Amino acid sequence: MDKLWLGYDGLNIPFGQIVAVMRYRRAWDRHILRTYGRIPANIRAVVVTDDGSYYPAGRTLEDLHARWAAWRQQLAGEHGA
Repeated sequence: MDKLWLGYDGLNIPFGQIVAVMRYRRAWDRHILRTYGRIPANIRAVVVTDDGSYYPAGRTLEDLHARWAAWRQQLAGEHGA
C-alpha cells in the first residue's frame, strides 16, 4: 500500500508525495487543469503533492483522509515511532 487511488482510472499518487487533502472547491479548477489536463466529473476532493500539483479525487474526503492516516501510522510503526 504505497499509493493512493483517487477514484479515476490510472490516477494513483504515492502517499509520500501527498502534502494535503482538501474538500473540492471550484477555485481549485485552474490548478487541476494545469496538473491533470481536465476537470473530471464527480470531483469530491483535491490532493496536493509536494511538487505543487493538484489532483482531482472522486473519493470522499473522509475516505482519503482515513487512508492517508493509515499509511502514516503504518510508516511510523515501521520506523519504531
